Amino acid sequence: MGYRDDVAALTARHEALAAQVAERDRELAASKAALDAAAARANRPILDSIRVAAPCKESWDDMVGDDRVRHCAGCDKDVFNLSALTRDEAEALIRERVGNLCGRYYQRADGTIITSDCTVGISQRRRRRVMAAGFAALFASAGGLAMALSRRSAELEPLALETATRIDAVPSQVSQVEPPPAAHEFAKHMRPPTTLGHVHVAPQPVQKTMGEIEVMP
Repeated sequence: MGYRDDVAALTARHEALAAQVAERDRELAASKAALDAAAARANRPILDSIRVAAPCKESWDDMVGDDRVRHCAGCDKDVFNLSALTRDEAEALIRERVGNLCGRYYQRADGTIITSDCTVGISQRRRRRVMAAGFAALFASAGGLAMALSRRSAELEPLALETATRIDAVPSQVSQVEPPPAAHEFAKHMRPPTTLGHVHVAPQPVQKTMGEIEVMP
């Protein structure tokens, strides 16, 4: 074999190897893309990718349990309230029970799920605490006012009797004696209960959904 034959053979071999390398590069690129996609799916916020294809018509109020989970007698399943959980708790539950989870949640207009540790969830709980404290303070103030009026009436009663006695004893001075103030007149001068401020009740979340939860691809 001459030198030209050697060059031709080596050239052919080189081209074959280059073709194989190009094919492996394409396979490697495709594998890398698939790996990146899988990693993205694994790391994405799974809570924002759920849906209920067929909402359940059962009543949450009729189920037995607490705010986080209740048992449905209709389907004999536990129903989890995702909006009463933190985001981490809800996502862990979805991954653990994927394909076999019946849940309930509140969803904003943009599709995100409300959880107990999000801004809306925290502000709702804070509003409920403020409202409860406001009502308690109002009732306490009303009770205190009633007790004060009762005590004042008891204090004024002897004065009224004494004044009436003096009026009977000195008829000529009846027009000059002022009657004791009535309880309702005295109440006008009492300081009204302390006002905590206007309590604004935010509107309910846009949508409430309950049923078998699916994770969209």
